[in-house]
Order: sequence, then structure tokens, then C-alpha cells
Amino acid sequence: MTREELNKVIATTGNPEIKAMAEAELQKLDLIDKAAQGDDLSVALLALKDVIDAYKQQTQPVAGGGASVSKEEIEMLLDEALSSRDMLKGKVTLDDLDPELRAKLTSQVKVELSLQTPTSMVSSKSATMLDKFERPLFQKILSDFLARNNVYLFGGAGTGKTFMSKDISNFLGYTLVTVNCNQFTSSLDLLGGQTITGYQKGRLEMAWSNIDEKGNKMQGAVLLLDELPKIDPNTAGILNEALAKVKDFDPKTGEAPTIRNGRGELLVMGNLFVIATGNTKLNETNVEYEANFKQDLSLQDRFSGSTYEITVDYEVEWNQIMKGFAFIWVYMTKLREVILDNKLTGFAFVSIRIMMSMKETYIVFREYDDKKVSGMTLTKPKTVKNALDSFLNLFKPSQIDLLKLKTDYDSFIRVCDEKNAIPLNALDTPEELKEVKKMIAANRKMVESKIA
Repeated sequence: MTREELNKVIATTGNPEIKAMAEAELQKLDLIDKAAQGDDLSVALLALKDVIDAYKQQTQPVAGGGASVSKEEIEMLLDEALSSRDMLKGKVTLDDLDPELRAKLTSQVKVELSLQTPTSMVSSKSATMLDKFERPLFQKILSDFLARNNVYLFGGAGTGKTFMSKDISNFLGYTLVTVNCNQFTSSLDLLGGQTITGYQKGRLEMAWSNIDEKGNKMQGAVLLLDELPKIDPNTAGILNEALAKVKDFDPKTGEAPTIRNGRGELLVMGNLFVIATGNTKLNETNVEYEANFKQDLSLQDRFSGSTYEITVDYEVEWNQIMKGFAFIWVYMTKLREVILDNKLTGFAFVSIRIMMSMKETYIVFREYDDKKVSGMTLTKPKTVKNALDSFLNLFKPSQIDLLKLKTDYDSFIRVCDEKNAIPLNALDTPEELKEVKKMIAANRKMVESKIA
């Protein structure tokens, strides 16, 4: 439509939606005119408008069902639009945008969940990244939360079991109360008891009652039984009894289950969600994890129907931790896969922690190299190569040679040197981002097949 036609529609229509559409088209014509005159800001805003229009199309079903634009395509459009971000410096920032637009551009949504507790209906409101909320495992665990099921996550070391527990805790707005399970975990650690310095609260006691060691009230608690298979089977009996009672809450009568603490006091269950983690299933042993005990089947039954095998979720790892450092993430992910393929996890594994360590090491190196840190005395800061070599030295010499060969170690070191000449906020290349998306897509299929 022409400018005159759009103005006529705006002046005569009584439909607010049609009027808004006509005004938007008129604004676009204004931007096109200014862009044609060489206005950089208008060029960038036009690119952003294209992304927003594509987002709107994504939410509209097309003939035959489905969405017209995929999430990945939207991300690519946004990447392309923001490739002109240098034009926007000092002109438009994310904070300048409408809150709804900011939420759409960052794929953030606000979610509310309600749960009947012994005293009231509690609502948990949380803003979270859409890709995190839509993860199949995240959805299943939230379903278990609403159904009052205990959850058990098992999988190799470094696959993100504890990370997932923290995500769930943050999402719910609950306090994470962690029991680091091992052969020395005792009744004192769980239910509390008298010590030479006075009464010591147990971790289970605090989570169950929603009252921390200082007497402060919690909104709710996620009790994380970390490395549960490592607990002595006799001590596990204490947990066994409490875990069985979690389901005893009757929402109709409001009657809540109780346990007794180390002083014999009766504790009424508050807002509690139990997540346990381990490297193996509870009734199995594994030669790679010699500290594990084979637990009683009754303990395993406390997590029946809510036991999930965890593998590293590449999309989460990339989006939440490694975005902006594709060259490190791609190489370390390939290294992880080679270690797994050659069954070398008994020596070392690529965890989320080593990913973070590599990234932070590189940032510190660059800050010193670029002389952005003052008042310090480091003259030879640690490099990514130093960090990688330290990790590889955990393997045998012949294994190191194999890992270097299969991951093209020498090429990666050259890439690291080349990155040193590029600004820290512009390290990712289009080719690297395509590789990231390809690896994420393949991993997503594998993860969904395990969780289905």
C-alpha cells in the first residue's frame, strides 16, 4: 500500500488491530526512506523489524499445520540483524526496547506453577529462557514436581546432573539444600544431633521443615542428594523412610507427613522437592565408579517412574555457558566425544567445569594481553594451550597422542593464536556458529531419544 492509502486506513478504520498494522507499515516506509538516505540507525532498525516480523510468523500456523519459521531460523535471522551492531553503539541498547520485545528477542518467558502445600496453594513465578523451559527433561522434572514425585538423575560424571538440579531450584524459587553423599554420611548429617558445640541441624531436617540452620524460613527447598549411590546402605535407610513419606501429603485434608529430627522433635513437611543424582542406577555397580554401593531395591523404588539417564545437553551448555567462545566449545565437544568413543572416561572427562575453566582462562589471558587489567604483576598469563595440556596430561602418553590426532590438536592451537587478534566480543565466525548449530541438532536428537 502507498503512504496515502495507509494514512486513509488509519484515519477511517474502527478496527484497532488494522489501525496498528497500518501504523507499523507506515513506520516501515519511514525507515526505508531514511535508510535510502544512508541513515545507519534506520538500516539496523529495519533489520530488527524483519526479525520481529519473522518471529510473529513463527507463532502463526501455516496451511497444513506447523510453524512457518523454525526457532533455529529465527536465531539465524537475529544473528544476521545484529551483525550491524556497531551501528547501534551509543544509539539503541537492549534496555531501550519495549519489555515485551526484549522478552521475545531473548526468548525469555514468564511461567507460573501452582502447588498445593500443607498450608496453602503456593504459586511459583519465574522468568526463564524459553529453550531451557522447553527442554524435554526440564518438562518431565517439572511434571514430577507437580505430582510430588522424587527424581533420580543418573549418568556419567560431568554430564550436568547437579547443574540441572540448580536450574530447577532457581526456576522454582526454592532453596537448594545439598547432601554430599558418601560412606561417611551419618544420621547427624541428615537429621541433626548434639555435638560438642551444641545442636547441629541436619540437611534433611532443614529441607523438610523449610527452616535453615539460622532459623530463617524458606519458601521451599529442593533437597539434592548428590551422589546418592555412594551413601552407606545403613544410612540410606534413614533417607528411605523420609522419601517414602513425601507422597503421603493429602491435598484434600491438608494433612502433611512428618519425621523426627535428632532431638526427637516432630517436623511437619513444608514445600519439598527431592532430586537425587548418581553415576549409576541405584541397584547397580560400575567398575568406573568404585566408591558406589549397590543400594536396596526399596530405595530405588522411591524414585520409580522418575529415573532419568542424563547426557550432556549441548544446547544448554552452549547457550548458558559458552556462547561467544565457539572455537573453544567446538573443540572441547569433539574432545569429549572422542574420549567417550574410546572409553577413556575412567581417566578424565570433559565436564561443564572444564568448559568454564577453558573460557575463563582465555578471558584472563586476553585481559592481560590487551592490558585491560591494571595493578597486577602477571607477565606470562596462562593460555588455553596450557589449560588443555594440563587436562590431557591426565591420560596416558599413548592416549594423549590418540586424542590429539583425532581432534586435530595442532589446528586448534593455531586457531587460538589467530583469535588473539580479534576483539573478545566478536570471536565467533559464521562458520563456527554453523558448526555449533549442527552439533546441537545432532545432540538434541540423541538426548530426546534417551528421555522419551
